[in-house]
Amino acid sequence: MILKPDVLQIAYDFSLKKKERKTKTIYLSPSGDKLNYDKLIEINKYKNVIIICGKYEGIDSRFIQHNDIEEVSVGDYVLSGGEIASFILIDACVRLIPEVLGNKNSLNSESFQNHLIEHPHYTKPQDWLGMKVPDVLLNGDHKKISDWRLRESIEKTKKIRPDLYKIYKRKIKEE
Repeated sequence: MILKPDVLQIAYDFSLKKKERKTKTIYLSPSGDKLNYDKLIEINKYKNVIIICGKYEGIDSRFIQHNDIEEVSVGDYVLSGGEIASFILIDACVRLIPEVLGNKNSLNSESFQNHLIEHPHYTKPQDWLGMKVPDVLLNGDHKKISDWRLRESIEKTKKIRPDLYKIYKRKIKEE
């Protein structure tokens, strides 16, 4: 099943009539640029975002070409439709809106910020099944805690996501 271009164009033109010119249109597709933090920042700069969701085989390519629509992929896998992908895109964008998380500083230490995976997290009890919360997190020295979190983020990223670690190292050298 492929969505027809003439039907899509009628719906698209109707939706644009109600929007200002600062509108970003995205078609969620496995052949698009991969969604990442930088792409989310770019998308959030727009006042209006139109998300086009295909179904099964997608939409007629002529519609994308005619309207110069950007294709975005949420990952290297295929879904039966773009609806679930749109939820991912919306949720990731909404989290970046100031004050949505309640604390504007919450985003500063999350995964992918500065191209690092977030450090490990711990809660009570301090000793669970013989595994203990690192002592540095219990001493109240915020500078040491911050340093530990950065070191752990770097090591975790190096081990789990060497691709991100390379970007992180390059950015550090540029600064």
